[in-house]
Formats: sequence, structure tokens, C-alpha cells
Amino acid sequence: MAKVSKMPKGTSVRIAQNDIDRLRIYRFRYSVLVDELHDDPPGRDDESMTVHEPVDDTSTLLYLASDDEIMGTLRLTYGMATPIPPALYKGYDLKNFNDFADSDLSLTSAWAVSARWRGTPALSVLFAAAYKMSKERNIRFDFCHCAPAQLAPYQRLGYRRYTSNFSDETGLRVPMVMLLDDVRHLKRVRSPLFRIACKYEASSATAVWFSRKFPEANQATALVEMDEDNFWVYLTQQLHEPPHSSIPLLNGLTNEEAKKVIAVGTVLTCSAGEALIRQGELGNEMFILLSGAVEVRAGNEKGRPIAQFDCGDIFGEVAFLSEVERSATVVALSDIKVLVVTQNMLCKLMKTMPEIACKVQFNLSLVLCERLASSTDTLSIEHGVAKEDFASESTTAA
Repeated sequence: MAKVSKMPKGTSVRIAQNDIDRLRIYRFRYSVLVDELHDDPPGRDDESMTVHEPVDDTSTLLYLASDDEIMGTLRLTYGMATPIPPALYKGYDLKNFNDFADSDLSLTSAWAVSARWRGTPALSVLFAAAYKMSKERNIRFDFCHCAPAQLAPYQRLGYRRYTSNFSDETGLRVPMVMLLDDVRHLKRVRSPLFRIACKYEASSATAVWFSRKFPEANQATALVEMDEDNFWVYLTQQLHEPPHSSIPLLNGLTNEEAKKVIAVGTVLTCSAGEALIRQGELGNEMFILLSGAVEVRAGNEKGRPIAQFDCGDIFGEVAFLSEVERSATVVALSDIKVLVVTQNMLCKLMKTMPEIACKVQFNLSLVLCERLASSTDTLSIEHGVAKEDFASESTTAA
């Protein structure tokens, strides 16, 4: 379906007022999350072709629509009106926010934008409306969580990482929080919400409290603000050598070309024992290991070890290229840092710097060939048969 850049007349952000509005949103979610993205979201009902969770009943549902169609939607849950589910209470580390009342907290979730409107301002318009509503209710902290592939857009909006990752039925999730009063941070990350925030009275009290409570969050914020040159220096320090010397993805690129490629990634920190990828889940991001080591395992986290990757290695490239289900589980053997690179990032690179993108794709194909050859050798040794019998076996890169 062709994407459009200009929204039709009559487009506005609306609040679901009745059961009819809510049903339209539940069906829209299904059409986007299940039909378009082939996802399996909580609350999925194939019989009614809806996606509806109990928390919807006491939350505010926003949707961007014209007279003819719904373009996108998101859900706002206020702490006072709807208790946060226990799993999210733990995942968001909310015990550390006991200095604040429930009425100071909100949760943004369940957003979806149709294929026709992805890559347009549609999602930013929805988040801007949610921001205004939350400011008018004097909300201080808005929480969300996302897959590693969605880190960059959330950080550009003004959300920041502050605590450990957690896993749910859909895979690894990164908890994030936005400090609605921290206008300075919104300006630093060039958030589209900055101009809106300037219209409200601001206070530094929340930001000061947060900085003292979660000092490690400051480093994550600093990474978001780095330019290409400083980010290159940071990666060199992590890898103990220039990135293009240790990352196969950058082979044959000049320093300047490599800087542009690496700058599109987002750094993610994971703890020992965390599964970055689980066999069978969908994903379109790949990972470049900056520090520590990971192990590829057959089946789940307790499965048989297949391979181990160290600094500079990439993994997850099969799903990155083809959007197939992950073929194995990848577990952190130690505390690690990875650079997350998504399919969308490569697509943008192809449009803006096609020659560089071609070199990157060529390097990816070499990595796949090398791993297929290695996998074939291993299988032929284990089973004592000809390599040709294993030519169709999948690689071990998940």
C-alpha cells in the first residue's frame, strides 16, 4: 500500500467516547498488529477480529482519524484510575517512585499505526495529543516499554532508559520513562514535543530527583545526544579498536562511511542471563556486540549451545534481512552492550546513501555465507555425512 505524506482534511486526534468508538479501535488494532504485522498481541481474538485487553476498559483511548479512516491509536492509562498490572509494576521498577502519588504517573501503550501512515507524522501527532492531556492532569512520569527495534523513535520523543530490561510473552522489553516537566531534556534530544512543552510551566525538581535516583540513566541520555564523531570515539573505547577494524559489517568502508552507518544504531545494555532473541519470535533487528559475550542456543534459554559470539560479531541478521521467525535463542553470558540496527534504518540508508548501503548488504551476504559454511562443516563432522546433505540447513545466527 502506498504511503502518503499529507493528511486529509478533517484529520484530528479523538477520544473514544462510547463502545462503538472502542470497538472500531479494537478492530483497527487487529488489522494492523495481526493482519499487517503478523504479530500475536495480548488480547487477540481471531473470532471477533479484535485486540482488547481488560485495561482498555478503564483507560483513555486516543485515535487519529479522518472522516474516512483511522490512521493510528494509542492508550493512556492513569495510575489513579487504573492500577498498574503487577508484572509491569515490577518491570517498571515502580517501587522506586514511591516518593510520588499514583496520580503523578501514567502509562502509554497499545499504539498502532496503519501501513499507509507509517513514516508520516501520524504517531508524533498522537503522542503530542497524549502529552498535552497528561500535562493538563499534572502527570510527572509517563512510562512505556518497547522492543529493542523501537528504542530509537522512543528516545527521539523524549523517553529514556533507567532500569533493567524485562521479558514478557512477546520477548525482551526495554522499560522507559518520560519526565514531562523536563523541557531541557526534550530540547537536547530534539523531541517533537519540545515546542508543546514550552507552553507549560516547567520545573527542574522532577529532573533533579530522577538524576539522583537513577544516575545510570544519564549515560544512556548522553549517548542519544552524541554526534557521529563522538559516537565513533565511544564505540572505539567499547571495542578497544576502531569499529571498522572489528565489525565485519563495515569491511571496505572508509572512516567517514563507517561513521554514517554506525550512527544509525542504538546502544542497548543487557544483563547476564537475559535472552535478547528467543526462538520462534518475530523481529527485524540485528545486533552488533560491543562488549561481553552471548551464546546461541537451540530451543529456549536452557537449550543446547550452538555457537558463541564476542565483541564485533553480529547476530540476528537472518530475521533482519527476511523477517522470518528467529531460528534460535541468544542469551547474554555476561553483562553486555549491543548496537541495535533495524530494517528501517537500512532502508533509510538505501534512500540517502545507496552506495554505502550496497557495501553493507554485500558484507551481510558474506557473513551469511561464512556461517552457512561453518554450520555445514559442523553438521558433517557430527553426523559423518557429506556437506551437500546439509546445504539447506539454517545458520546459527538466529
